[in-house]
Amino acid sequence: MARKKGTSAADSLNGTAFEDWLAGLADNDTLRGYAGDDELEGDAGNDLLLGHNGNDELEGDDGNDELRGGAGRDELDGDAGDDLLFGGTGNDELDGGRGRDQLKGGAGNDRLEGDEGNDLLTGGSGADRFVFERGDGNDRVTDFRNGVDVLDLDDFSRAQIDAVISNARVVGEDDLLLTLSANTTIRLENFALSDLDRSDFI
Repeated sequence: MARKKGTSAADSLNGTAFEDWLAGLADNDTLRGYAGDDELEGDAGNDLLLGHNGNDELEGDDGNDELRGGAGRDELDGDAGDDLLFGGTGNDELDGGRGRDQLKGGAGNDRLEGDEGNDLLTGGSGADRFVFERGDGNDRVTDFRNGVDVLDLDDFSRAQIDAVISNARVVGEDDLLLTLSANTTIRLENFALSDLDRSDFI
């Protein structure tokens, strides 16, 4: 097991075939977990975190970070900044945090939550869960599939979900806009209004 902490400069830290903990600290760092169940923390700066194999935990912290889980059941948290999150293979959990983030689940049954800011979410293959709550901003889901993926509206009652369905409207040529609050919307790309019903929500 390796425990490595970076410096105030731009660091490149590599893990081992075992369970590792890597922390980049300040500046623009690159952290590679390799095999094993690793914990990678970018801290300040625009960091690149690569989990590779294993069930890894990646946290970008401040800065515009890129997080790639790789194989395994990974947890990715972009935190502050405009981040790019790629789950890879496995059933992953992605949380963009604050900022304008892009989340891509990849293969597997993934959980994606853009959190605050106007985010772009792509589930990829598998049965994915897209999580939203009031105050999350104006988000887009690029590949919501009827009968496969679901929308998880945190703290919404059944009656409130029914209201969201009733007020859904078509925008552009083929997109569907759902309004959760005055400043919170979900845009489902290439999704028909006639396909939207209670089974799309949990």
